[in-house]
Amino acid sequence: MSREVTNPGSAVGEAVGKLIEADLTTAVRKVAGPLNYSVTSRTLPNHLKNRHQIDIVVSDPDSQPVILIEPKYLRYKKHNWDKGSRLCIAHYSLRRTYPSIRKSIGVLAGEWTDASVQFIQSFGVETYRIPFDHIADTLEQYDIPFRWDEKDTQTPKEAWRRFGRLSTEEQKAMAAALTSPVRHLVAHSVETTLRSDPNAPRRVETVELSIRTSEGEHLVYSFRSVSEAIRRLLTFVTDVEDLQRTLR
Repeated sequence: MSREVTNPGSAVGEAVGKLIEADLTTAVRKVAGPLNYSVTSRTLPNHLKNRHQIDIVVSDPDSQPVILIEPKYLRYKKHNWDKGSRLCIAHYSLRRTYPSIRKSIGVLAGEWTDASVQFIQSFGVETYRIPFDHIADTLEQYDIPFRWDEKDTQTPKEAWRRFGRLSTEEQKAMAAALTSPVRHLVAHSVETTLRSDPNAPRRVETVELSIRTSEGEHLVYSFRSVSEAIRRLLTFVTDVEDLQRTLR
């Protein structure tokens, strides 16, 4: 029997999010564990001592975070910028804090707009999507209604009541069905990253240069090559000749 809640619609959405998180954690653990990486939920402080709760963190044997993974469920598009911005800020600030982080992933479930997804990707977050219709179809297979108008108060109550009747086995099966569009893709991305040599030479596609000057300016530039970034950086250095000798 489901417990009483003040907002059954939100309760069902939260439950769906937890099922997705649990199933993805299991999938990632299967590929990360044999490679000697741990997979847990962690609270990580950034360089400003702000703490960020990350749903799935792949950590190395020294407990340093290597991959950040966050499933984010959204029912109404009007909230996508707020929720997306928080994900971007958290992951970006943590990547600045921990050089060990090699990848961050957002699993976006529900009603995300293409514009919001592109915004998230612009912050270096790899994205995978679970469409709202897939979620609704999956729940309806278990006789749980999931399509309702925002002002509808009765359908969410019935959905929460029926969700509370699911057995543990049914919830696990539902979780696997919910993540089926992305589970293999996320696990493959994680395994590929963990198996690759972080120190091996790579082809650089873009370079982002962040400069804080003595004049209180904070400037950000993007370049297509390392050499372009170095040339631009040298224009800001007062002792260019000394630095050039050091780089030789």
